[in-house]
Amino acid sequence: MKTAQASTLLFAFWLILTGSLGLLDLALGVVVSLFLGAWAARFLWPADAPALTPRQAGRFLLYIPRLLTSVVMAALQVAEVVLDPRMPVDPVVISHRTSFTRDISRVAYANSITLTPGTLAVDIDSDTFYVHCLAEHFATDIATGDLERRVLRVFEE
Repeated sequence: MKTAQASTLLFAFWLILTGSLGLLDLALGVVVSLFLGAWAARFLWPADAPALTPRQAGRFLLYIPRLLTSVVMAALQVAEVVLDPRMPVDPVVISHRTSFTRDISRVAYANSITLTPGTLAVDIDSDTFYVHCLAEHFATDIATGDLERRVLRVFEE
């Protein structure tokens, strides 16, 4: 099952990257995706790797555009701070306690923080995340719990 899921995702990624529906491209994509999917399922994931239910997978697909929007907005804020001659940089490390029960939720949360410009998940201690922020206002989604709620909705429900 893991091989089929990984291969399907890799093939979809292949189609996006190549943008071609030519017979040779499709055949090569299938072969490479099957090979890499089998390799990933065997060597990258433990036997009890977390799986997403179809409902969670659908919610994850809805989560991606929201995350990308946050990344773009944060990138614009970082650009504004960097280009400002006064350089209003006031770095801060904040802590935020979460209520995650699954490791996949913790990983998704930490990666979402780190992917967002201006923030970096620097440490996790049990359920407490320590986040370095370029300025305190970059941590708004974290401090309000909005990001946590979005991750909980995808991976915990």
